[in-house]
Amino acid sequence: MIRRLARSRFVLPVVVLLAVGLGTVLSMGSGAQAAPKPGSHASHRLSGTQAASGQPTTKAPARTGHHVSPTAGGTLFVNTKPTVTPHATACTKDAERIGYKSPKDSGSPQNSTRAYLECEDGKVVQYGDGSVVYRLPPTSYITAGHKLFEEYCSSCHLSTAEGSAAAPSLHGVGPATVNFWVTTGRMPAATPLQVQAEEKPPRLTDKEANEVAAWINSLTPSAPYIPEVKLKGANLREGATLFALNCAACHTITGAGDALAYGTYAPSLHVATAQQVAEAIRTGPGNMPRFTGNLSDAQVRDIVAYVTEKIQHPSNGGGFGLGGVGPVTEGFVALLFGVGGLVLVAFWIGDRAK
Repeated sequence: MIRRLARSRFVLPVVVLLAVGLGTVLSMGSGAQAAPKPGSHASHRLSGTQAASGQPTTKAPARTGHHVSPTAGGTLFVNTKPTVTPHATACTKDAERIGYKSPKDSGSPQNSTRAYLECEDGKVVQYGDGSVVYRLPPTSYITAGHKLFEEYCSSCHLSTAEGSAAAPSLHGVGPATVNFWVTTGRMPAATPLQVQAEEKPPRLTDKEANEVAAWINSLTPSAPYIPEVKLKGANLREGATLFALNCAACHTITGAGDALAYGTYAPSLHVATAQQVAEAIRTGPGNMPRFTGNLSDAQVRDIVAYVTEKIQHPSNGGGFGLGGVGPVTEGFVALLFGVGGLVLVAFWIGDRAK
C-alpha cells in the first residue's frame, strides 16, 4: 500500500500543497507580533501607569503638593484662550501657559477636573479626569535625562534639542511625545534619514525614557504629559465602534497593521501598551493624525481598552485566528486548499478516464 502510494503521481502535488499551506499559516502567525514576555520593556509602563489588566505595574514617585483652588472670576479650564487675572495663582498661570493653545479634548490641562489637577512649586505636575491622568516626570529626573540625551540623541537633534537637517526640534513637543518614541524603540533611530522610523526593542529602560522626557520638557514646558489610562469602567462596545471609525482604515480591523503610501506603514497594535496607544492618539506620531478636539479622554480610554483586551487577546470563537490578519487570510487559505483540492480531484478523474 505504501509503495503504491509512493509511486502515485498525486503524492508530490499533495505534499507540496500541504507544505505551502502550512508555511503560509505559520508565517502569518509569526507576522502578527506576539505579546511581550513578562519582564521585557514592552510589558512595562513608566512610573505610575497601568498594565492592560488595569493593575499598576510600578508606583509613581511620591509627590507632595496641593490641588489648585478655583480662580477669581469663574472656572479656569475653558476651551478658548484663557485670561490670566491678577488674582490667578502661579499654578493657574502655568496650566494656561502649557495648555491654552490646544483645542478641546487634546490631552491638555484645559479639560482637567480640579480633583486631578495637582501642582508643585507653582508648576502643574498632574492633570486629567477619571478616564486618563497625565503626569509630568519628576524634576529630579532632569539631570540624568540631560546626560542620556547627550549620549543617545544629540548627534541628530543637537545638544540644545533644536533639531537639524536629520531630525526635528523637540522644543514644546511634550513629555508624551518623547516617551512614545523612546519606549517603542523608534528612537534612537538606527538610520536617521529613513522614510519611517523602525519599531524595535527599546535601547533605554522605562525610567531612562522618563528621564529624557523630563529634560526635554524642561527646555520648553508643554502638554500632553505622560498618560495613565484608567481602564476600569471602559466601554468595550464603544471602543470597538470608535476603533472601526478612526483607526481600522490604517491599522486594519484586527490591529495587525498595513502598508501605506511611499514606503510607510501603519504598525501592528498587537504589542502596544495602554500607555503607548493613548500617547499615539494624543501626539500623532509619524503619519498618524493627532486626535485633538474629536475624542474625549473617556473615548480614548474606550479605544485603549478595546485594543489591549479584544484585539490583543481575541477569543476566536469561530475557529483558528490564522495569525490575526483577518478575512483576507481566511479567504486565501480557503482558495489554497479548496481550489488546490479541486485541481487534484480533476487530475485523479482524468487519470482514471485513461
